[in-house]
Amino acid sequence: MTQIQTVVQPSILSGPRGVGARSQGGAYSQDAQQDNIDTDSFSAPITLLSGTTDVIAPNAPGNYVIKTGQANAMTLAAPRVGIDDNVSINVWSDTLFAHTITATALFANGTALKTTATFAAFRGAGLTLRAFNGVWQVVSSSGVTFT
Repeated sequence: MTQIQTVVQPSILSGPRGVGARSQGGAYSQDAQQDNIDTDSFSAPITLLSGTTDVIAPNAPGNYVIKTGQANAMTLAAPRVGIDDNVSINVWSDTLFAHTITATALFANGTALKTTATFAAFRGAGLTLRAFNGVWQVVSSSGVTFT
């Protein structure tokens, strides 16, 4: 069992782009930057997942890219009702493996709540989630099957 997460800080010169890439905020305070990141995690620094059993933090926004050299069996707990509402998480694959995220009866995708998100074994498979009322609403997904 391994969990390896590497945060890649935004940089205008070397990439990736995102909040904080150009400055430390100036009049745009770090609190305001964090408010933006909380609701649009694509603005957050990229966190590379290279373990085989990564745990995704349910109470913080995340912009995750899977770089694991084999299938990654991730887990995601429930967001806190009211407190974590509108927190967003993105998880996208940059590998050719069928990764999974297990979140027991927490994926709200327009059907009965689902437990497992299985990624197709292709780069670009992934999903965007938003916390609301104790579940993860599936905002978008590409190449992901929910069961």
